[in-house]
Amino acid sequence: MLKELPGLSLLSLGVIGAAFTLFANMLAPLDLADWAWWMVGSWQEATPAFWDRIAAWFGLELPNPLVQPLNLAAFLLLTSLGVGIRDRHREASALTVSPRYLAGGGAALFAIGYIILTPVQSSSAEQVVSQATLTIFLAAAAASFSRPLAGRGNLIKRLWYVLGGVCALVVLNEFTKLAVAS
Repeated sequence: MLKELPGLSLLSLGVIGAAFTLFANMLAPLDLADWAWWMVGSWQEATPAFWDRIAAWFGLELPNPLVQPLNLAAFLLLTSLGVGIRDRHREASALTVSPRYLAGGGAALFAIGYIILTPVQSSSAEQVVSQATLTIFLAAAAASFSRPLAGRGNLIKRLWYVLGGVCALVVLNEFTKLAVAS
């Protein structure tokens, strides 16, 4: 059990962080409850400050629309590292990939990509930032599925956990609004 603790910790942090990032990115279509406004507001204040500090170490200035894709990329990589670390302590088995497994992974990545990329405006001035957003997302997705990070672990199942976390936050938000309204 203790051997799996570092992997489980990274995996949990990655799944929860990615779910919060996606929930905060869905701000426009949702009417948020008070607790959700507080959570999203705190998240949207803390994460740009974090990435600005990282960018300042390299003497760069980070455009604000890149913060959410960088958050998602970091949490996808944490999830992948967690899966890889947990998998290293298990018995190696033959890697088989079924079409259903690939379709499920594609559907999960499509849903995550849609949530993270939809709010980006596509005016001519923001086209470079929009393309950078897509590049960050695709690079993180590709790196997350790489064998050095995820090993033979089942990352697709964890992507569904991320989407399940987003759904749980949305449902909790809606139930809170219904309880306050009645």
